[in-house]
Amino acid sequence: MVQLKGRQGGMIQCIVPEELDEAAMMDGFVKLLDSGVKLLKGNSVVMDMRGRQVDFTLIEKIYKRFIEPAECKVVSWIVLDGASQDMLKKVGLPTGEPKATPKGSGARAPQGGLLFTGTLRGGQKIEHDGDVIVAGHANTGSEILATGHVVVLGWLKGLVHAGCGGDDSMSVSARSFESGQVRIGRKVGLVDKESHFWGNPAVVTVNGDEVVIGEWPAI
Repeated sequence: MVQLKGRQGGMIQCIVPEELDEAAMMDGFVKLLDSGVKLLKGNSVVMDMRGRQVDFTLIEKIYKRFIEPAECKVVSWIVLDGASQDMLKKVGLPTGEPKATPKGSGARAPQGGLLFTGTLRGGQKIEHDGDVIVAGHANTGSEILATGHVVVLGWLKGLVHAGCGGDDSMSVSARSFESGQVRIGRKVGLVDKESHFWGNPAVVTVNGDEVVIGEWPAI
């Protein structure tokens, strides 16, 4: 069964036995959400997949069915399979043993930013534990999921979730904001096409319980 255990530095390790089939694994995640959501919420988690082969589709399912509902932050993925390691690194997800952050120090574990150069087409997705900068466009049907800030230097027409580990202090910035929905932490904001921000440079943040949109700072 899927198990949780404590690690040094206040992190939690989620151990997924490789002999579990996908259905049993997802059922194990559901049981963890029922019993351990208070432990997981807001905490740093290491996903230990052991010798299991993982692909992008499986990682996406784990995010949607376990990580996002648990409101935890994955600081690293541990996999023994070489091809799976290469896939995780290619999409910008952290792998291997994470460096422990002293508990109660107030310090944040180092997170690398991800720079994507090009255009995200519909159906393409970026998932990254840290900040994401897209030096291009994000078209309708594309998705960007980041635990940090998200900056799109072209038009933003796809779905963005910044602070997807539950951090409402993150932001979404775009040189041409053309998306009807944006998510930050646990909040969802809807943007009307009639807004004067539509099609213009904008920065989206959370203020209290509200998602607010403002002008991109002039240089």
